[in-house]
Amino acid sequence: MIALTLSLALSIIWVIFRLLPQQTKYKRWRLRFHRLCSIGLIAYLISFCLIWTYQPHLMYKPTHTLQTTPDSHKLAYEEVWIPASTADEPSKLLHSWWIPQPKNHIGTIIYFHGAGLNIGYNVSQANWFHWIGLDVLLVEYRGYGRSEGNFPTEASFYADAEAALNYLTQAREIPADKILLYGHSLGGAIAINLAVHHPELAGLIVHNSFTAMSEMIERSKLAQWFPVQAILNQRFESLQKVKQLKIPTLFIHATGDPKIPVSMSKRLHAATPEPKELILIDLDNHENASGVYKSQAHLNALKQFAIAAVQ
Repeated sequence: MIALTLSLALSIIWVIFRLLPQQTKYKRWRLRFHRLCSIGLIAYLISFCLIWTYQPHLMYKPTHTLQTTPDSHKLAYEEVWIPASTADEPSKLLHSWWIPQPKNHIGTIIYFHGAGLNIGYNVSQANWFHWIGLDVLLVEYRGYGRSEGNFPTEASFYADAEAALNYLTQAREIPADKILLYGHSLGGAIAINLAVHHPELAGLIVHNSFTAMSEMIERSKLAQWFPVQAILNQRFESLQKVKQLKIPTLFIHATGDPKIPVSMSKRLHAATPEPKELILIDLDNHENASGVYKSQAHLNALKQFAIAAVQ
């Protein structure tokens, strides 16, 4: 809106100056104004190009130091390196943790974390899924943690998710109908995309995630100055994709989430075909490390969903 108003104001001023009498003093003002407009336009175009080019760096916040490992929860685990490829980055290795569950085994879940930090900050959350009876593949993205590869993009996230699934079905020979997906925040969008392309999977859990990246950007100050739809190349169109889901899906969202409004999960849930569930948590937090998420009631709900999905 600000960008539109500014453009309109500059256009009106330009017309006024064009209508002024052709006298020397007015020509001087017109020249100054034209120079000012040219500088402003060039600066705007440069900003547009920089945002287009470095957009991933504004959205994703990878870190490389691992906060902890599954040892912190006394979990038996295996450090694995998953081969992943994209058109511009063939044969990269994703550093991930395979946490098997030999007791009271239900199935297997792939854990996709959010846009920040790395898998070392998600061990306690992955432990909850292990506790209810699931093998956990805590997968890392390229450019995060100890994984190889350049800075991530939407396309590389999707490729890495495919690589994680291929690792389980091919290297571990786990049937796809025994595999669930879990994604938190940005990880939810990644999991949704993978689930749409693999209807043979058992189920999907989406936690505190969003409808589309464009709707997230429109909530920011950036949207006041730039045309979001034109400038956005990291789109994550989850709301459109969930309509194609063909597996059981569970949405979880904190009602007071300060980063992603609960209305987004409600809209995702409404657009998703049956079977589906929606769990709303009375919590003012975006992260998934709260004690609420390891309460007996919440873990029982996750376990019942997992059992029903893989049966």
